[in-house]
Amino acid sequence: MNSVPAFDALGFTFTISGAEPRVANYLHGLFAALRTSCPPQHAYYLTAIRSGRRATAALLLDGQDVGEASEPEALIRAVVRDVNQRVGTESGLLTIHAAASEHAGTAILLPGSMEVGKTTLVAGLVRAGFGYLTDETVGIDFASAMAHPYPKPLSLDPGSWPLFPELEPHAPFATSSYKADQWQVAPDSIRPGSSAGPCPVRLVVFPWYEVGANTQLVPLRRAEAVIELAKCTFGFRDLGPTGLDLIADVVRGAECYRLPMGNLERAVELLSTLVGAGRAGQHVP
Repeated sequence: MNSVPAFDALGFTFTISGAEPRVANYLHGLFAALRTSCPPQHAYYLTAIRSGRRATAALLLDGQDVGEASEPEALIRAVVRDVNQRVGTESGLLTIHAAASEHAGTAILLPGSMEVGKTTLVAGLVRAGFGYLTDETVGIDFASAMAHPYPKPLSLDPGSWPLFPELEPHAPFATSSYKADQWQVAPDSIRPGSSAGPCPVRLVVFPWYEVGANTQLVPLRRAEAVIELAKCTFGFRDLGPTGLDLIADVVRGAECYRLPMGNLERAVELLSTLVGAGRAGQHVP
């Protein structure tokens, strides 16, 4: 009897099993970069209850219903979304809504709200040879100010699909509902071995996508970066001075920029030039 693998999402440890093993096994592949030997504290279970010709699928977490769909494969996005909502809740880390990439053992933090292009940009960076930390949540250690990875599957929205046609998922399910609204892409599907470990933050770059925008790196004062990073920090108001001090420590050791983006290739080129210049802050064309 094969054991069920366990996964660690910044301290939220879990397993995935159920009455639909093909869906559970597919999710095991998506979350492979989160595999852990630590005992899991939580369990997702996928059920399929059939009544006549209609099938209803449900997602349970520790026995509680947290999602439902018309077919089991449609629950794949629901699992990713539910883990995202719980990531970091048991980690003791400061968590920031950000994508993040790695180069030469240092992190490029890409904070921002939803729909600003974080996932698209980090996918482009990983394809170009950067390491992958996350496209959703970064954990910052209070003692060391190191960025801890959450290498979840990347969630690509339809607007990004033409930029990454090679990443379209293909699975032997009865329907295509598992990829109808969003592609869930394992980081190794972009580049094998791309997941990176904890590292210090070297760059803090605030991206946002705008059709036709002039793609450029705009230097940002550290005081402004602290304010913007605080806005992206989960539960910032509850952290008090300790949280603000940690954000200031992160920013103090980094170069900070805004990055309006109208072209993904140009954005990747600019960041590649910046980190390849020998030190952050050198001239970027």
